[in-house]
Amino acid sequence: MHKLIVVSVAVAMLAPEVGAQIRASERGSVSQTVDGTVITVDYGRPQARGRDSLFGKVVTRDEVWTPGANQATTFQISRDVTVDGKPLPAGKYSLWLTSDPTSQWMLYFHKNAGLFHTAHPRPADMALAVPISHTTTAEQVEVLTFDFPTVSPTHTELRLRWGTTTVPLDIGITPTTPKVVLTADQLTPYLGTYAVTFATPNGGRSPEMKLAIVNAKGALRGILDQPNGEPVEMEYLPTETPGRFMPAFLKDGKIYDVEVAPVEFDVVNGRATGFTAMFDGKPWIQAKRKN
Repeated sequence: MHKLIVVSVAVAMLAPEVGAQIRASERGSVSQTVDGTVITVDYGRPQARGRDSLFGKVVTRDEVWTPGANQATTFQISRDVTVDGKPLPAGKYSLWLTSDPTSQWMLYFHKNAGLFHTAHPRPADMALAVPISHTTTAEQVEVLTFDFPTVSPTHTELRLRWGTTTVPLDIGITPTTPKVVLTADQLTPYLGTYAVTFATPNGGRSPEMKLAIVNAKGALRGILDQPNGEPVEMEYLPTETPGRFMPAFLKDGKIYDVEVAPVEFDVVNGRATGFTAMFDGKPWIQAKRKN
């Protein structure tokens, strides 16, 4: 009886330690928001552990494989997107991949996001099939990794890396504020030079800065002179409300960020006298026309 008690105590002491051991393929996730569209990948992260030729040996050429381990990797999008140019409706999918070196690699999206990695669904049952490219790099990535190395207002790249293999995917986003070309009559009331001030943290206003608003091929373009730096270029995107625009910052002539606070122009007799942008109920930007 005494020996039984000793053994039972020993097992009880070991149990938490065994249960706390690190799993061979820990779960990971990565998420990226692009213009309000949220993209999330949740996946198991197997390790290479010194194994060569992961694709072709560990992942066999005839295998429909989830790029991960254990529970199938999932891909969730809050809005419709395109994957390498192919449309994919909003929803949550499980991801599957074939990597036969003698044929085209394919990535598949299955509507059942709750599958286990041994399910190996048939390609014919997939919601979307996308031919994919892959490259071999000198860098060895030990743990399977998804990331988003590049982001723009209308695209992001989802990248899979494991071992020396990299698989890039282009995720296309439909802009919430589409490009609108305005007529000369629509632009004229706002064109001119303005004196702009910004709210300061102590409740005051910044020194005046010169803002020139011009017609840039049907777009309302602003060029803000900074006292100690390069001019800032922005585009004022029209909304459904007359006189209300969303300021979008430009880099190399392309939009890279859109402010959350709109600017409201005051228009008197067909001519803007200035504008205001509010933040937390207070005027953040104030502008008065100079000419």
